[in-house]
Amino acid sequence: FVGTRHAVATVNGTAALHAALVVAGVESGDGVLTQALTFVATCNAVAYTGAGPVFVDVEEDTLGLSPEAVRRYLEAHAEVGEGGACVDRATGRRIAACLPMHTFGHPVRVAELVAVCEEYGIPVVEDAAESMGSWVGERHTGTFGRLGTLSFNGNKIITTGGGGMIVTDDDELAARARHLTTTAKAPH
Repeated sequence: FVGTRHAVATVNGTAALHAALVVAGVESGDGVLTQALTFVATCNAVAYTGAGPVFVDVEEDTLGLSPEAVRRYLEAHAEVGEGGACVDRATGRRIAACLPMHTFGHPVRVAELVAVCEEYGIPVVEDAAESMGSWVGERHTGTFGRLGTLSFNGNKIITTGGGGMIVTDDDELAARARHLTTTAKAPH
């Protein structure tokens, strides 16, 4: 439906967020840029990885993560270190991902946000749980970052009563997501 090459089913939207962050490379002790105006599942998924949320301001018109606020935060607090990792200068903590949420179906200015994050080598994982069916230009929300996540909980636009999904065009990330979400069984 959203036009990505891969769609990986999960038990719910929070599980999709958690698995997508792990697949994107978020590890314990990292920081993840996100917004405070969101449902708690967004931050819970960050916490499940052992990382911590780094709250950046939202825009009044979209209620989503502001690309300008992210740029200001990164200029003031971060630098790209050896190996290309973005690091918080004060804490030494790696900023491992950016997790915007498309609030009430209003798309974040996601193309601009992705461009800012690319300058710092930060992968974007979109929380599109509330925006199934929303478009930015000719693309669905959830398809701009390296990974996007959807929710089919009872309060969402399209519901199955539960369930979630990770969407991506990246073959390797999709394979890793499928492995993690299907009990991570290793061949023996």
